[in-house]
Amino acid sequence: MWLRVHLLHFCQWCNGSFFGHGIRNSVWLFPFVEIFHLIGLGVLGGTLLVLNLRLMRVGFRSQHTADLERDFRPWMIGSLAVMLLSGFLLFSTEAVKMYGNWAFRWKMLFLATAIAYTFTLYRKVVMADETRVALLWRVLVALVSITLWAGVGLGGRAIGYVTTPTSSVSGADQ
Repeated sequence: MWLRVHLLHFCQWCNGSFFGHGIRNSVWLFPFVEIFHLIGLGVLGGTLLVLNLRLMRVGFRSQHTADLERDFRPWMIGSLAVMLLSGFLLFSTEAVKMYGNWAFRWKMLFLATAIAYTFTLYRKVVMADETRVALLWRVLVALVSITLWAGVGLGGRAIGYVTTPTSSVSGADQ
């Protein structure tokens, strides 16, 4: 209950912020920010796809997985930073509406889990000596990564198709 009240207040603040008003009331800012969000998504998705395919030994066999990860790390972190910043700016335009949107909540749950997974267990397996980690374990780790990041993308895509009940936005359900 306490968390829900504070989340609603945060969403109301975002909605009324300089960013929320500025982007919402501009003809060009929302699409401009969305372009950067989608470019970040493409770069992050591409690097993760290559790493996951290599982890499963499906492709890119000429280079060790750890070497690929080191080469891709700046691109992964940079694109994730672009996506988080642009995502916050997009969120600020409809923050109160997103508060009651189950698809947005789904996306945020998958995003937090995917980020934590990518920079902990996933990274440990990717950086490990390929001869010391069983192929089955590597495939499982790659499939979990693909599932988590697909959940983020599908949740994001579903946001526009989910209507938010008025009671969840107004606080009537608290």
